[in-house]
Amino acid sequence: MVAPQHSSAARFQERTTMADQDPFRAQSFYLDLGNIYQGPILKVSGLAYERETKTVNQALKGAKTQMNTIPGKYKPATLTIQKAVTNNTKIWDWRKKVLTERDITKVRINATIVVTGEGGKEMRWDIINVWPSRIKGPTLDANGDKAIEEIELCYEEIKQP
Repeated sequence: MVAPQHSSAARFQERTTMADQDPFRAQSFYLDLGNIYQGPILKVSGLAYERETKTVNQALKGAKTQMNTIPGKYKPATLTIQKAVTNNTKIWDWRKKVLTERDITKVRINATIVVTGEGGKEMRWDIINVWPSRIKGPTLDANGDKAIEEIELCYEEIKQP
């Protein structure tokens, strides 16, 4: 049997479709925390959406039961951000407010993470109702290239517009 011949237009369409599915090669990461911090970050983890699951027994005819899994409550995650240390202390000031403010809703903000890839393509995540739960200062090393701090941000919701 002879393999079908594809026209050049069909081969181009196939390559174009495959290119749209190529992995996104991230080149730069940007964090926008409004007036607290806007700038580059080195690493981010915790961009996650998770729901708890519940197992239930469902009664069927003939005294039989069947186990099903159904969605439970939404389970927020925690972002971990690594960034170079600068003389901007607003993130530390924000963390201080979290410790002293009784109403956490007064210190929560919305944030955005933007990843810029090849050719200027962007992916973004909107992070809703963020607050800093932990800040880890840098390891100070005279032989190191730069001082890096780690910030953990709790959030209520994540959206990818």
